[in-house]
Amino acid sequence: MARDIMKDDSVAKVIEEIGTGPACFTQGNIDDLRESLLKGGYTAAEAKAAQYAGTDAYTDLLRVMQIMRKHNLSPEAGAEVLKNIFQIKAGHW
Repeated sequence: MARDIMKDDSVAKVIEEIGTGPACFTQGNIDDLRESLLKGGYTAAEAKAAQYAGTDAYTDLLRVMQIMRKHNLSPEAGAEVLKNIFQIKAGHW
Protein backbone atom coordinates (compact mmCIF):
# COMPACT_ATOMS: atom_id res chain seq x y z
CA MET A 1 0.00 0.00 0.00
CA ALA A 2 2.81 2.44 0.78
CA ARG A 3 4.12 2.07 -2.75
CA ASP A 4 0.60 2.81 -4.06
CA ILE A 5 0.52 6.04 -2.05
CA MET A 6 3.88 7.00 -3.51
CA LYS A 7 2.50 6.59 -7.06
CA ASP A 8 -0.28 9.15 -6.48
CA ASP A 9 -0.16 12.24 -8.74
CA SER A 10 -0.13 14.62 -5.77
CA VAL A 11 2.80 12.74 -4.25
CA ALA A 12 4.64 12.93 -7.57
CA LYS A 13 4.19 16.71 -7.56
CA VAL A 14 5.47 16.89 -3.99
CA ILE A 15 8.53 14.80 -4.85
CA GLU A 16 9.26 16.98 -7.86
CA GLU A 17 8.91 20.18 -5.83
CA ILE A 18 11.07 18.88 -2.97
CA GLY A 19 13.77 18.16 -5.53
CA THR A 20 17.22 16.79 -5.04
CA GLY A 21 20.14 18.09 -3.07
CA PRO A 22 21.67 17.87 0.35
CA ALA A 23 19.40 17.16 3.30
CA CYS A 24 19.97 19.37 6.33
CA PHE A 25 18.19 16.96 8.67
CA THR A 26 18.92 13.58 10.23
CA GLN A 27 17.08 10.27 10.33
CA GLY A 28 16.19 11.09 13.93
CA ASN A 29 14.55 14.35 12.82
CA ILE A 30 12.54 12.45 10.21
CA ASP A 31 11.49 9.72 12.64
CA ASP A 32 10.25 12.36 15.12
CA LEU A 33 8.34 14.19 12.40
CA ARG A 34 6.75 11.04 10.97
CA GLU A 35 5.53 9.99 14.41
CA SER A 36 4.06 13.43 15.09
CA LEU A 37 2.48 13.60 11.63
CA LEU A 38 0.77 10.24 12.02
CA LYS A 39 -0.42 10.96 15.57
CA GLY A 40 -1.49 14.59 15.26
CA GLY A 41 -1.40 15.69 11.63
CA TYR A 42 0.53 18.55 10.07
CA THR A 43 0.04 20.97 12.96
CA ALA A 44 1.65 18.50 15.39
CA ALA A 45 4.48 17.76 12.97
CA GLU A 46 5.21 21.44 12.43
CA ALA A 47 5.22 21.97 16.20
CA LYS A 48 7.73 19.11 16.49
CA ALA A 49 9.87 20.67 13.75
CA ALA A 50 9.86 23.93 15.73
CA GLN A 51 12.14 22.20 18.24
CA TYR A 52 14.87 22.70 15.66
CA ALA A 53 14.16 26.43 15.19
CA GLY A 54 17.20 28.43 14.22
CA THR A 55 18.85 25.50 12.44
CA ASP A 56 19.13 24.48 8.81
CA ALA A 57 17.22 21.32 9.73
CA TYR A 58 14.21 23.41 10.78
CA THR A 59 14.23 25.41 7.56
CA ASP A 60 14.48 22.29 5.40
CA LEU A 61 11.90 20.30 7.38
CA LEU A 62 9.41 23.17 7.40
CA ARG A 63 9.83 23.59 3.64
CA VAL A 64 9.03 19.90 3.07
CA MET A 65 6.00 20.10 5.37
CA GLN A 66 4.71 23.21 3.58
CA ILE A 67 5.05 21.53 0.19
CA MET A 68 3.11 18.49 1.42
CA ARG A 69 0.36 20.73 2.85
CA LYS A 70 0.19 22.78 -0.36
CA HIS A 71 -0.56 19.61 -2.33
CA ASN A 72 -3.12 18.42 0.26
CA LEU A 73 -1.30 15.21 1.09
CA SER A 74 -2.93 13.16 3.81
CA PRO A 75 -0.82 12.62 6.93
CA GLU A 76 -0.34 9.00 5.85
CA ALA A 77 0.95 10.02 2.42
CA GLY A 78 3.12 12.69 4.02
CA ALA A 79 4.60 10.08 6.37
CA GLU A 80 5.48 7.91 3.37
CA VAL A 81 7.19 10.86 1.69
CA LEU A 82 9.19 11.45 4.87
CA LYS A 83 10.03 7.75 5.07
CA ASN A 84 11.61 8.03 1.63
CA ILE A 85 12.97 11.58 1.91
CA PHE A 86 16.64 10.65 1.72
CA GLN A 87 16.06 8.67 -1.50
CA ILE A 88 14.03 11.58 -2.86
CA LYS A 89 16.72 14.14 -2.00
CA ALA A 90 19.36 11.85 -3.55
CA GLY A 91 17.38 11.67 -6.81
CA HIS A 92 16.71 7.94 -6.51
CA TRP A 93 12.95 8.15 -6.66
